[in-house]
Amino acid sequence: MNEIKFARIHGILTCLSPLTHMAGISGNEALINRHTVINGGQLYDVPVLSGNALRHVLVREPGADFIYNACELHDSLNVNQAWFMYNGGSLTDSTISDNLKKIAAMQELLPLYRLLGGSLTNQVLAGSIHVGVGRLFCEEERENLEKLLPPSLAALPIKMRSCEDYIGKYQYTRTDIQRMRGIAKTSEESEGAEKANLMIYSGQNVIAGAKFYVPLTLKNISKMELGAFVAAVSDWQESSGTVGGMARIGHGQMHFEFTIEGKDFAGKQLESEDLAMLADKYRTYTVENKDAIRVWLDETFPAKKPKAVKPKRDKAKGDTEQLALDFFGAVDE
Repeated sequence: MNEIKFARIHGILTCLSPLTHMAGISGNEALINRHTVINGGQLYDVPVLSGNALRHVLVREPGADFIYNACELHDSLNVNQAWFMYNGGSLTDSTISDNLKKIAAMQELLPLYRLLGGSLTNQVLAGSIHVGVGRLFCEEERENLEKLLPPSLAALPIKMRSCEDYIGKYQYTRTDIQRMRGIAKTSEESEGAEKANLMIYSGQNVIAGAKFYVPLTLKNISKMELGAFVAAVSDWQESSGTVGGMARIGHGQMHFEFTIEGKDFAGKQLESEDLAMLADKYRTYTVENKDAIRVWLDETFPAKKPKAVKPKRDKAKGDTEQLALDFFGAVDE
């Protein structure tokens, strides 16, 4: 049931460690993701966070983790179910069947996926969340930020730093296995050990302290969907959420804070203090319906039956003799 006409979420992501949200490689150097903007009639390539990446790390992945644990799916989840929960699913069937009952059940049992959308095996399902790109607070983005920011955040400094001031570089090395003690070496490897070099890898990053503005819009949603969103973002934050790559060595740690504005269909304004309550209601609802959720997953994405393995033909025997054996079976001599 649609209860909320729209909810606009104004998020601020702050880098707590170097951010490596890559777009490609030039030579041996990894390049930060950028997009081209116009400011004062000039073109600039400015670091940006893709909406697709933010949608996944802020909402889908932590939301799927909660369902996985709340519904005790540890020993029963098959590949297609996991693909739907964590990556949105995939079209694998060539014909469309009547999915109305399955879709209605999903929207009732799994508000997170009514919010995100996804794909059944033969039909794509639209979602109700739109995630904007993360825009760096810098002078080159001024004109865009002034149009996008709500009044509470619109008071930008008279002069902001250039985006290039937020670009840093990293360089790391990987240990040369030939230099490790206790590793047996052939004579040839021993001769070449002195010439072996450490592997150096480097790239660009956005420095710690940089801030990005992230706009999100939720349209025609239920309160349970809003609760699913808040629960997912809260879980991501509590688990020291990261954005971009190289989280294994400390990159991409972020802090996310947001304000929300919106109206229900009666014209009543949304209240931020109700968000934690909605998240708790969503969590309780999911646990209470865990059995029905498991049934829906099993019926919608059943485990594939293993294909029957045909016996291999004995090439040493003639075709006629082999056909006879296949039909009558082997005869004891």
